[in-house]
Amino acid sequence: MSANSHLAKPDAELGPLLAYLGPPALHTDDVLVLRKQFEAAAFLHQAEWEDRAPPASEYRVQDHQVHVDIEGGGEEGEITVRSYLPKISVSASRNRSSDQAGPDPFPLLVWYHGGGFIAGDLDLDDGYLRNLCVDLRLSIVSVGYRLAPEHAFPTGFNDAYAALKWQAATHPSALRASLARGFLVGGTSAGANLAAAVVLRARDDVFFAPSSGRQITGQILQTPQVVHPEADISRYSSELRSMEEQANAPFLTARKLRAFARALRAPPNDVRVSPLLASRYAGLPPTFVQVFGLDPLRDEGLLYARLLREEGVDTRTSVYVAVA
Repeated sequence: MSANSHLAKPDAELGPLLAYLGPPALHTDDVLVLRKQFEAAAFLHQAEWEDRAPPASEYRVQDHQVHVDIEGGGEEGEITVRSYLPKISVSASRNRSSDQAGPDPFPLLVWYHGGGFIAGDLDLDDGYLRNLCVDLRLSIVSVGYRLAPEHAFPTGFNDAYAALKWQAATHPSALRASLARGFLVGGTSAGANLAAAVVLRARDDVFFAPSSGRQITGQILQTPQVVHPEADISRYSSELRSMEEQANAPFLTARKLRAFARALRAPPNDVRVSPLLASRYAGLPPTFVQVFGLDPLRDEGLLYARLLREEGVDTRTSVYVAVA
């Protein structure tokens, strides 16, 4: 038993909710079948946020094309990113003085969807991001990175990094964003893996140096996967127990995570897929980590947050527990 095992104790209300999802999906390692299973479950997530969507008059959505060069392997190509911009209210526009050229810019959030690197698309978090855009007054760009197994590692990582540079380099004004007001990077699960990996890369890239005016100011890691299932984690073996203890957790199982990883075809100890194995974390931006208690990824998220704090990174952790 790990020190975090108590976080997985289910609440009595959880049973009926799981029953609503239906019987467990058939065990399989076929990635195309797993993709279909993910899409079926994702429908519920999308429907929930669509029901809460703000009026279309309060934001603007636009798709953009971003070219990706070959860098350290991967594939050259083009990806789609989707921007969400809050609309300026009439009253706010009237209150501006005549010498002000345009509306105040918003902080920028770069977002990577989840899906185990083999599933998900720009529509997965569309409703969720529309809500964030309006409620938090954020300019948001969601990245449609290419998926495995059709596009093996490091294509997805290169897509994620190219999109980050595209937004920071020449497009903040088009996105009505001010990086000085906030330049955030975030994602869920596999998307959180990409977020953590690109933030690590950006820390050591002069393009994002503090003097450039393009420094990343925060990262949001929701239920992050920060280490490859086959990576060498011997130094942390006593702390990383949830992959074993929660191997058959609802929806996301350890078997699925390993199948996703095989499809990605990444070197397990490469920090671009295993940020947990980075040699240092000092210099990373303030970090918010969200973890589920009943999740095979639980312990790696908690460990990553601890390691960041130990190297002076301002880090906050929220754990969602199913205990009454």
